[in-house]
This record gives sequence, structure tokens and C-alpha cells, in this order.
Amino acid sequence: MTEDVVARVASSLGTSTARARGLARTALPPGFARSAAAAAARGEAVLLVEGATDAAVLGALLRGPGAPLVLAAGGKHVLPLAAAVAGALGARWHVLLDGDGEGWRRAANRSRARAVHRRGTERVLAALGAQRCTVLADALEAELARWPSFLRALHGLGGALSGPGAKDPARYAAAAAGAAADDAPAALLALRGRLSGPGGPPDPSPGPAGAAPRR
Repeated sequence: MTEDVVARVASSLGTSTARARGLARTALPPGFARSAAAAAARGEAVLLVEGATDAAVLGALLRGPGAPLVLAAGGKHVLPLAAAVAGALGARWHVLLDGDGEGWRRAANRSRARAVHRRGTERVLAALGAQRCTVLADALEAELARWPSFLRALHGLGGALSGPGAKDPARYAAAAAGAAADDAPAALLALRGRLSGPGGPPDPSPGPAGAAPRR
């Protein structure tokens, strides 16, 4: 990234240029900035998601003319950094994150997990603004469990939503590509409509200042 882009990222995150440069190099997946810059050059919007399986599913579901480029940030806590970098590079962006509403029930220490999940979501919304984010009620897998044709395709590929072989990005992508859109969960269809509607995500802007992710 150029020094001008680094300076814009630092300003957005409220941190130093040295730290912004270091975070962009180490906290984001390899090639993230290059992909976001290429999307901006093509006039494409960018949908920022937490992980590789999210990117695999949404990339397949949102394919087609005018579809956004789906990029994984590498975790919920990295989403503000990912948005700062994408915006500084000139990309229009939107964020999808898990609300993890039931995630605490799957943890050993339920009370701690519930507080951690809630704080993580609140930090992202405070940093980026609720209008730039779509929050799923729980994890993406909870939405996929409501997608019959996706489940059939995934099982046909030898995959599953839990247990051995679960969360395989290649299988998720193939299953989403082979599934029907008309029985997809309402939350994912609403996201597709929001991003493919007139104008899609708004133009990049500084927006609310977010905290840089902790390392």
C-alpha cells in the first residue's frame, strides 16, 4: 500500500501510521489489499466477511453481473481494519458478520462466551456503523442449516455442517454454486438484494473511527 493509503487507514482506525502499516501486513490474509484495490479499479463493491467458509458461500451465492467481490478478513475482530483498508483503497464496502446469538450455548464457559460474542459484535458495529453492516442472528452455519438444496448438495459432496469434514471452503463453495437460490435463507437473500440493488454499498468514506484490532 502507498503511504497515502496507509495514512488514511491510520486516520480511520485512530492509530499511528506505523501500526496501521504493520497491521495491514500481518493481521489481514495475504493478498487482501491487492484484491480490494483490484475491485476498486474495476468499480466493484467489496463484501467483507469473517472467514474463508463465509467467503466461499457468499461468493457463490452472490455471483453474477454487478456482484461484489467477497473477501475474508480473518476474524470478526479484524473487520474494522479490513473496512479501513478497503475504503482507503477506494472500494465501496459492506460487512457481514455473525451475531453468534446462540454461539455461547456451544461453549464450555457459557456466561463468558455470551459476553465475549456480544462485545465482539458491538465493537464492530460501533466502529463501522450499523448501516454499513449486516448481522446474522447466529453463525453462518445456522443459516445454511435452513437451506435445503445447499444441504443436499453439501451432503452429496461428502461434506457436513459439523463434525469431520465440516467447514471445508471448497465444498461449501461447490455446494452453494449447485444449490437453488429460491430456497435460500431469507437473511442471505435479503443481503443479496441489498448489495445488488441500485448503487449497492455506499461510496467509501471515513465513517466512524474504529479501534485497531489487538494483537
